[in-house]
Amino acid sequence: MDYTVKELLTLPEFQNAQYIGTKQSLAKNIRGITIIDSPDISLWLNGGEAILTSFFPMRNLSDQEMKEWMHQLADKKISALIVKVRKELDNIPKPVSDVCKDRNIPIIILPKEIPFIDIIYKVTRKIFNQDVEKLEYFREIHHRFTELSIRNVSDEVIIEALESLIGNPVTIYNELFKVIATTDQEVELFYESDKFQKQENTQNTIFPIYRRFVIYPKLQDRECEQIMIPITTVNQTKVMLVISAIHSGFSDFDFIAIENAATALSLNLAKKIAISEVEKKYKNEIIDDLLSGNIKDEDGIAERAENINFDLNSRSAVVVFTLEFTGKKATSVSRERYYNILINNIDYYLKNAIVRERFNQVIVIWPIHSGQSNKKKEMDNIKRTLGHVIYKFESAVKDAKVYTGIGSIADTVRDLPKSHKEAQEVLDVNALAYGQNQILSFEELGIYRLLYQFKHDNNRLKEFIPASLQRLLDYNKTNREQLIETLEMYLQCQQNVSRSADRLFVHYKTVSYRLDRIKEITQMDYEDANEMLSVQVGLKILEILRKE
Repeated sequence: MDYTVKELLTLPEFQNAQYIGTKQSLAKNIRGITIIDSPDISLWLNGGEAILTSFFPMRNLSDQEMKEWMHQLADKKISALIVKVRKELDNIPKPVSDVCKDRNIPIIILPKEIPFIDIIYKVTRKIFNQDVEKLEYFREIHHRFTELSIRNVSDEVIIEALESLIGNPVTIYNELFKVIATTDQEVELFYESDKFQKQENTQNTIFPIYRRFVIYPKLQDRECEQIMIPITTVNQTKVMLVISAIHSGFSDFDFIAIENAATALSLNLAKKIAISEVEKKYKNEIIDDLLSGNIKDEDGIAERAENINFDLNSRSAVVVFTLEFTGKKATSVSRERYYNILINNIDYYLKNAIVRERFNQVIVIWPIHSGQSNKKKEMDNIKRTLGHVIYKFESAVKDAKVYTGIGSIADTVRDLPKSHKEAQEVLDVNALAYGQNQILSFEELGIYRLLYQFKHDNNRLKEFIPASLQRLLDYNKTNREQLIETLEMYLQCQQNVSRSADRLFVHYKTVSYRLDRIKEITQMDYEDANEMLSVQVGLKILEILRKE
């Protein structure tokens, strides 16, 4: 349906013309035709034109100037150079033929008696008729996809309509390139053979178009061209419309159909988001009531819970996620995008979870399906799945880390507020004391569960530091931090001097000397179990105060 160089050569005026070019050049589209009347003609070209010339305006150019002039035309992606050689020139200038050969531009040499005006008239009429045909086709296709949008059809119906028009399979992916819908499962899986390149001339479409070649393993590793159109809505939610050139290439008419299909999909996506926002608000209200314990009307909450597929009689645990951004300051758009990716990953591994996003956190009511009475094994299962979620997220996102807090398992719906509070406390304590632990449960907090109650009262916390440890803290010498570090390691290693020396990378006698020095300063009794417990608590308080 495009007007090509091959079709141009079928005109009677070209019956005795000489064609110099490759077979591939015959497929070049002709988007216009013009005569060169000055050396700066490239300034006025739109791209894709066939150029008529006798080289008369360039007769005074040097070889280097002629070469540069021809490169300027090639940069405009002219479709062909149609030449009549005048008496002043015996043949086509060598700089011109060299550039045409290098840049794959066909040269067509006309007999001298053929008027340029005859060719211009016929080509212009052909292109004009083709433009009228395109406008008519656009009107027809626009009406067709508008009707589909009004009928509120599914994405599957839209891409099936597009496939019937362009003759190639169509697939929709989400941002993580997970298939949403496809017309051919054989093209779902592919491997990149090169990177996407943005198409400079996007066929006057309102969507950017990216092209690349990929390999399809389900098609015997066949390599084909693939185009991708990202469809973005107002809140930056994206889907990818991908067409695989399995059966044929892409014409201008194909791009008209693709543009209209992309518009219909964009409208579909906007409608889905609007509906989703209403459903999300309703769902969030129910989740908030469950987490706050606002379940006075048991019949009412049971009916509402059923609407979000939550079984009030099931066992579950509350897990709270938060993101820490490691790169430059994250914008609100990037935050929203990263949290959406995190929620998608949670949905991927946990199909029946109840998810709520609130205050830069993602709260999940995590269902327990094991039927076990062993809560440790159930907690281990939660941690294992969390590990998969975090790994998948951080494989896709390099400048953010996921931290999670797990509340204790709620045997009834009335235990959910307690589990939620515990999960929140885990994140707070983790930030104060643990720092690098991405998966932490309430049961693992140990003594920090008690100390967390005084997190905003440093004076009260200091009251729990034993006098012996306080003497070491008051020791105003340069090696005080070294002595504190040695004492912490000694207690972490169950008061084993040899193991402490190994972990501190010092000699056994060095640790013994430091412990004697600590004892001399503080009057600590390493044999008194109660005092050593007090010192351990004091060191943990010191860790919290340092974080503060």
